[in-house]
Amino acid sequence: MSGTSQIAKVRFHVERMDCASCATKIENADKRRWVLKRLPVAPMVAAFLFSLLPSGQALARGSMATERPWASEHIEGLPADIRRAVVARERACGNAAAAAHYFSVSIEAGGQRFVSLHFEEFVCANRGAVCNAAGCLHEVYLESGGRHRLVFSARARDVRLSKDGGVAGIEVNYGASSQFFRWNGTRFVPGLATSRSR
Repeated sequence: MSGTSQIAKVRFHVERMDCASCATKIENADKRRWVLKRLPVAPMVAAFLFSLLPSGQALARGSMATERPWASEHIEGLPADIRRAVVARERACGNAAAAAHYFSVSIEAGGQRFVSLHFEEFVCANRGAVCNAAGCLHEVYLESGGRHRLVFSARARDVRLSKDGGVAGIEVNYGASSQFFRWNGTRFVPGLATSRSR
């Protein structure tokens, strides 16, 4: 039995195909191999080497792997007035201020910028200084005239900033329950959420 007929029998057994379709597949594979054998090698090598060059996006993703998960850079990158408030917690925590990447999250709504701080993402040796049974401290600051002022603070499991019709909102998760607050132009007040985009 020739090599081709052995392959056809194996494929027939594995793929449960009729012999005619096996023979067609084998012929097509042989044609592809014949074409590849006749292609000049230099363009193929060049294409392969070009595919190994890193793209900008690949470099950006690769550089994140070197980022320290708990780093002072996440504090140093905050606006000065927010940074001062966070660094003031160092004494209560008993260590230098450092945080994870998502310690600070911001959103723009209605032409205003809000920055939320999530202290479950903050390094604190004395966890009681920023967390208790209700959850960890969450603060929301409003940027106004290049300065930031505290407009919301809660101890909760999670706080999420949202936008609804161009108006900022905060969803506070207390674990067993949650509450929604809506920005009224001067402060966050309890309100009902409709459709939210994050």
